[in-house]
Amino acid sequence: MSQIKDEEKTKKRSSQWAEIMAQFFELLIGKGTEISYDFQDLVIDIPKAVGLEGQDLGSAKSTINGRIIITAEAHEDNN
Repeated sequence: MSQIKDEEKTKKRSSQWAEIMAQFFELLIGKGTEISYDFQDLVIDIPKAVGLEGQDLGSAKSTINGRIIITAEAHEDNN
């Protein structure tokens, strides 16, 4: 039961983040905005997960060194 609630919370958080990012990009579109993120030894550690049927989904750990640049443009819809 607890695992199902945790999965529901995770889905809700993911949905909230997607909505926040969509709103964020709406604000940027057409304004010539560019956002740059520089990372040095950023560690992303995803803990071990278990699937719905009890299968081991494993874990992951990655280190990021570099830059991510986000730009937004507006395009006319010709349809």
